[in-house]
Amino acid sequence: MYSSNIDRSNILPFGRRPKVLITSVSDCPKTYKKALVSADKDLWEMAIKKELQAMNDLSVWDVVNLKSEYKLVGTTCVFRIKRNHLNEITEHKARLCAQGFTQTPVLDFDKTYSLTGHLNSLQTLIAFAASRNLEFHQVDVKSAFLNAPLAKTVYLSIPQGLNLDQRKCCLRMTKAIYGLKQAPLPTWLYIHVDDIAIFSSDTSVFKKEIACEFDIKDIGLADLMLGVKVSRTKTSINLDQQHFTKALLDLYGLSECKPVSTPLLPNTHMSVATKEEVEKFKLLAVNYQSAIGSINYLSTATRPDLSHSVSCLSQFLENPGIQHWNGFLHVLRYLKGTQDLGLVYWTRHDWGITSYSNADWGNCRQTRRSVTGYLATFDGSLIL
Repeated sequence: MYSSNIDRSNILPFGRRPKVLITSVSDCPKTYKKALVSADKDLWEMAIKKELQAMNDLSVWDVVNLKSEYKLVGTTCVFRIKRNHLNEITEHKARLCAQGFTQTPVLDFDKTYSLTGHLNSLQTLIAFAASRNLEFHQVDVKSAFLNAPLAKTVYLSIPQGLNLDQRKCCLRMTKAIYGLKQAPLPTWLYIHVDDIAIFSSDTSVFKKEIACEFDIKDIGLADLMLGVKVSRTKTSINLDQQHFTKALLDLYGLSECKPVSTPLLPNTHMSVATKEEVEKFKLLAVNYQSAIGSINYLSTATRPDLSHSVSCLSQFLENPGIQHWNGFLHVLRYLKGTQDLGLVYWTRHDWGITSYSNADWGNCRQTRRSVTGYLATFDGSLIL
């Protein structure tokens, strides 16, 4: 006999529980040499040349004679294929990165912390723009990371692709480069990310001003911001991550799974995994932390309905067991049937900021701690 508050779609016989096949969704080469022998060799070569040219244009380094007292920081090249919300390839990108793990604290760098914008800040601005019917545009600052000067001198070994003698020359860095420990720190003086959202009744003024200082790409109306698809109607701004959800289902082999109606089974109470459960999970050879990170990204960006399930599953990032992995798979099956859900910011006025909160009463069976939930809206649109 099933309880009346349990949806039958959430119940599957053991034999029909989803099996996971982890496959790589990345076609990106791991090294410089592999890029030059891959099927997209010409595209990767163009990407490398573009990256080195950008660094040259911004005077990121000076070529100097190599001296024995110089401590050189090595380099590596990171390759990425950039796709749009339809999963179509838009660009092959190469990033020359310093091997910052070889740097010595105090000697090579002091501070490394750099502030970054929170998603809630972006959501608040979007809510404000929607309620006031402002334009929402986006610009991309080309090679934004390379505009910040360095406080301490850093010497870099000659990277692959640069036609210089590694035995005689090295690079004295004058600007920040990806991978250096202190690289993000000075960037807040400029722009710490290359995507900028503009909310205004007339965005052209800001674009003109920033173009005087940086080489920018005017994207126009915001389309894909921080991995979130942006669309607009006459009465709202809509955010969703259908493309990310689909990729996640494909990654874990659940693109054809049977959907369920709740993020977790009703009345779920997870506990610390036993030694036997931990061993069973290890046999799956999957990365639990990465998996939970993926759905956490969804929950904070566009899917607040996942917040409680992510909170539950995140409590077992160390020594997860098979029950926790099955909980994650259940979340994916819920996503399968709700891929089109997202956030909607309406054109409304004078509602102001409203907050709600609630808590259970010692619901954790192990610790008897309570779980608190809260949300905030601006003019009726969710911002926290």
